[in-house]
Amino acid sequence: MTTWPAPLATMPVRARIDAATTLDEAAVFLAGAAVTTGTVVLRNWDALAEDPAAPVLRDLLATFGAYVVRSAEGLTCTSRSTSGHLNPISYDLSTAPGLAGVACVLAALADGPSRLSGVPQSPRVTEVMDNLTALGGRVTMRSGVVAIVPGPLHAGAWQAHGDPVLGALGAVLGLVVPGVSIVGSPSRPAFLEAWRRAMAADENILPGTSAGTVPYYA
Repeated sequence: MTTWPAPLATMPVRARIDAATTLDEAAVFLAGAAVTTGTVVLRNWDALAEDPAAPVLRDLLATFGAYVVRSAEGLTCTSRSTSGHLNPISYDLSTAPGLAGVACVLAALADGPSRLSGVPQSPRVTEVMDNLTALGGRVTMRSGVVAIVPGPLHAGAWQAHGDPVLGALGAVLGLVVPGVSIVGSPSRPAFLEAWRRAMAADENILPGTSAGTVPYYA
């Protein structure tokens, strides 16, 4: 297990990514674009697109206000806002409960209260809620509904409890909240290298211009 400081984004994340091997990893890279007013192209999206939760992830990001398109190059997620604006949402996750973690993190950074329904009680969801609360968020759960009221978040430890996905979710928050440290995350050099490379890439990406671009729902 390791402790590492979550890199703070000093500029919008603009990167082409090949490293995501699961939908969980795809979600954190795409979320990185949404929270930093950036653009991420996930070039190996086709390898993940058959996951039943894949269309839900696309729709979830779009509901938060991101522009999400699919093209011959892959899946592109870009912020529509130049100020980091994320929409507050009311969203049913019953068909993709595994996305509750990334949804909670994005909702904690949104411009108003959000409501996530269809969320089963699970260790990961509980730990995300506990981490957000420890860093200043207001998160409650009742009868499968998670309510998130955004507020000022502060520096502190994000406990990963040996879960690499949980650690990666903390890294998303750390892009925009200074001083977040990921504690107890399994050592994953490949992910950390890809994450830091994405932070520094600053590629010139124009979303929606690739040949064969189709809307997020296709």
